[in-house]
Amino acid sequence: MGKLLCLALLACSVSLFAQNPPLACNGRSATVRISDVTPNGTAKGFMEAVAAHRAWLFSHGLSKDEVITVPVIVRDEKTNARSYSDKEFWSIHIHGSNDAEPKHDAAYDAFVKMYRDNSDIKSAYDVCLPNSSLK
Repeated sequence: MGKLLCLALLACSVSLFAQNPPLACNGRSATVRISDVTPNGTAKGFMEAVAAHRAWLFSHGLSKDEVITVPVIVRDEKTNARSYSDKEFWSIHIHGSNDAEPKHDAAYDAFVKMYRDNSDIKSAYDVCLPNSSLK
């Protein structure tokens, strides 16, 4: 029995050490996403998902978090005219702390569904914004 308990404790400690600790960030960590509005989605629906996302963060005490979303500027190859896309958006979720996110609930599921109903994530990155870039 003693050997079995020792093996169980060893296995637990190995799995804890196998998890990657968060990287040090001299600033604020952020998640950057590029999203495409789907054929059945709309830019309005996407922005409503962003608003619901912000509301969820605030309602769960994450008042220092920021979600900034902007359309991508596109250039016409022939005329060089530039315009804002209504199909591609760049979003950055600047985390207010390195604390764990609150437990997901029905409101969380609702805004995630809004995103999924209106967009696909084309790419996503976790970055560290240095303090010098924040005001």
